[in-house]
Amino acid sequence: MKIIQENPYRLLGIYGNSSIKDRVANSSKLKAFLKVGKSPDFPLDLSRLLPAISRTIESVGQAESQLALPDEQIKFAQFWFVKATPLDEVAFNHLFAGKIEEAVSIWEKKNCTTSLQNRIVCALISENYATALSCAEELYTQHTEEFIQLVLGDRTALRTDNLALSFLDTLSAEIDINSLLPYISIEEWKNHLTEKEVNPLIDAIQAKIETAKKTRGNSPEQRLEAGRRLRRETVTLLQRLRQFFIRTDPKYQSIADKAGLEILQCGIDYYNDSADNPSVKAHKAMELQSYALSVVVGSMAKSRCEENVNILKKIIAELPPLEVAEEEQYIRKELETFSVFPPQISYAVSLLNNTKPKLQSIKNKLGANNSYYLKISTAIVNHALYNIIEEVNDAQNDESSRLFSKNNSADIQSLLKLITIKNVLEKAWEATLIMDSFDMEYDYKKNRYNENRAILKNLCEQLGVSTSTHVSTPTSTQQSRSSSNTSSVSSNDSDDRDWGCIFMTIIIIGIIIMIFILNS
Repeated sequence: MKIIQENPYRLLGIYGNSSIKDRVANSSKLKAFLKVGKSPDFPLDLSRLLPAISRTIESVGQAESQLALPDEQIKFAQFWFVKATPLDEVAFNHLFAGKIEEAVSIWEKKNCTTSLQNRIVCALISENYATALSCAEELYTQHTEEFIQLVLGDRTALRTDNLALSFLDTLSAEIDINSLLPYISIEEWKNHLTEKEVNPLIDAIQAKIETAKKTRGNSPEQRLEAGRRLRRETVTLLQRLRQFFIRTDPKYQSIADKAGLEILQCGIDYYNDSADNPSVKAHKAMELQSYALSVVVGSMAKSRCEENVNILKKIIAELPPLEVAEEEQYIRKELETFSVFPPQISYAVSLLNNTKPKLQSIKNKLGANNSYYLKISTAIVNHALYNIIEEVNDAQNDESSRLFSKNNSADIQSLLKLITIKNVLEKAWEATLIMDSFDMEYDYKKNRYNENRAILKNLCEQLGVSTSTHVSTPTSTQQSRSSSNTSSVSSNDSDDRDWGCIFMTIIIIGIIIMIFILNS
């Protein structure tokens, strides 16, 4: 201990109860030697037990000033040796030889003021806190007045009621309180040490809570950072408090609840006001709210934290995993854009092509069987399928192809309608081939997708629309929307189909011209 190693009594080479005459004599001797560059040794240097002592004219003068007042003399004497009995004489002979155990065994023969004091100092040198405190309890409960008399003589009267507490204060300044408390049996001493350590901890936590409160009304990001900082700066302080209190102690509960509830509020404020991605902000808020729940103790505080954590858990359960938040946000924006357009196949194809790379990224991160991945992939297909169904149905019920008067042949109207339907079916089948490459939830694919696909395939076959399972090469317009088509038909098939369409168009135009001539 520093107060032992650098004790002014030790520096002057005297006992804690040495006379003023001895003190002045040693001081003068030291200064005289130091002036000529020498430093005498004293038996109480205890160089075999303590680190070497370095003396200067300045340190000698400082030691003298430290022992100028009675209070200071007592303070330093509490951590140094005293000598007053023949028993002390024998014990010090062993101590000067570096035999601390033999010296202690001599002083253990009789518990008196000097033996108890000297055993305290020896125990502290050996870091034997149990013995030091046991001797201190006996010394300060039974021999306080004798100790003061021994050190100060008849020079002054000193209060004895706070001597033990002063001893504890000085001791705890160098030794962790938790190393001392287990060896203290006097309740007043325990409470004193506890309060001495606890009050600054509580004050520090309260100050950090007030700092966090000052950010109320600020931006969501500032509230999030305030909550994180409060958690970070109080976690160790709360852990230290737990060393002195059981969790349900009112003092601990009060400050822990205050800290936890403010951290909770920071999380709530951030979540409610943040414009971050829903998944991101929910997980960030949960960090604070779950920690707050682990900190609070009181039933009311715990109930409030549990309520908010449970709400957030339900929200998170409906959100995508955090690692795919970026992809989810992109897909969500695509769906928002898609929703404002009319239910046409071209927009369905754009949605499929634009979202496919992001769905693939989600699949790579979460796995092909992940429930969220299958859910969002199915949702994309379902939106696209709706557009396809709507446009196919509209084409079959379309009256816009009635371009002629009632006198015109019904055959012309039927033929035009047929051309329109075939064109829509071709687009619908191409979109279906894209959807085929998407993963879907089993029930949806079995009960809705496959059923509608079969109906579409049947319509196509009835009207001679190819139902090849190869995806045609996209046009330049389609390519500008997305480049995710995976394959195309062979060039021969494509050419044949294109020539077939041209040939059919020529025949239809010819029929229309003939009908006009006949009706004119």
